[in-house]
Amino acid sequence: MAPSTLPRPWLPPTHAEVEAISRMEDGVLRNLHITHTYHVLVVSFTDLLGETDVGWCGVATWASKTAGTFIRKDVMPALLRDLLARTDGILRTLVGVQAQLLGAWGLSTGVFSVVSRVVEPVMDAVAKQVALGNRIVFQELGPLYVSMLEHFSKPDATSPAALERVVSRLKPGPVEAGGQDLLIQAVRAYQEAMRTTHPKRRAEWVFLANALVGYHEQVRLQEPIVGALRAPLKELFLGHLLDALRARGSRMPETWLLAAFTPLAERLERCWRELSTRALMTLELPDRTLRLGQDVPALTPTGDFPPDLLRLEHPELLSLMKKLDRTPDDTAGSAARDWGSLHDRMNLIVDVFRCRQQDRGLYTPPFTPKQVEAFQQGRVPQGRL
Repeated sequence: MAPSTLPRPWLPPTHAEVEAISRMEDGVLRNLHITHTYHVLVVSFTDLLGETDVGWCGVATWASKTAGTFIRKDVMPALLRDLLARTDGILRTLVGVQAQLLGAWGLSTGVFSVVSRVVEPVMDAVAKQVALGNRIVFQELGPLYVSMLEHFSKPDATSPAALERVVSRLKPGPVEAGGQDLLIQAVRAYQEAMRTTHPKRRAEWVFLANALVGYHEQVRLQEPIVGALRAPLKELFLGHLLDALRARGSRMPETWLLAAFTPLAERLERCWRELSTRALMTLELPDRTLRLGQDVPALTPTGDFPPDLLRLEHPELLSLMKKLDRTPDDTAGSAARDWGSLHDRMNLIVDVFRCRQQDRGLYTPPFTPKQVEAFQQGRVPQGRL
């Protein structure tokens, strides 16, 4: 296998470094370290796989970088702006009891003020769930990729003994029960990719490994994803609105006020979920932003997938795709309808991995050297992250 030609300004991470990052309590700084570490890992992994086929950490780098925009709440101003625009449209339709109780104050400024106050704690809840998911995945997969780099770089890299040294750290069993069978299969697939010199066979082994790791991580992420999508805007809005009405002298019983304004709160919560879900369903890549509610765009005009992955032949890979991919060999129909559904997410994610597996853009550093220096010194860098 030809030596890697990619720049190597940073050494591969050690187990101690990965563990230290996992223990960091500052979610913003931890995310920056995680994103950077995934980048260093995918570049280092080219020593095992070559540069043509990009390992799982390539997409993980940019998924973690996208997660950072939620963890830092960079998206909050745009979400608040869009929610207030929706709120204005809703208020224009209010008649009857709601309009009378709110009066000129509520219809002109009151509700907008309440919405503005509740978005920040709601966004805090979203950021907390995204940061939790970011940490959960890295805690499990960061050490695994470091271990593969360590043991698959030795003279006996393709031996059963090397495989055993890596998988011995993993727990057998289904992922739903806390097991790591999917990761064990993925490690075997990566080792098989190292064994072969046939480009198509290697591409299929790498895709199988990437898809298995992606499947495992998405099962692990189910709870944080659902938690992020279900941030409690309705309850917070009602609480703040009732407090504001009491402060303005309303003496109506709380049960009456709740009955009157719960429909409004539910409409606003539906708007929030639609807007936040749309924002969550993005993936910032080096060359474009993928909208995950839309079909995955082909990398080139000539085909949906790289030639080596245009038609799959590997039996184990075909079996996995039958389970995960609603539209085999085609990105049409890959759009995720419900990001809270594991099946919907995986239908899209396998196409992202397959389409982008030979995209060299995934080796692009996510941060500048000065930004890396800043967060390694414990400071959030200046500029766009």
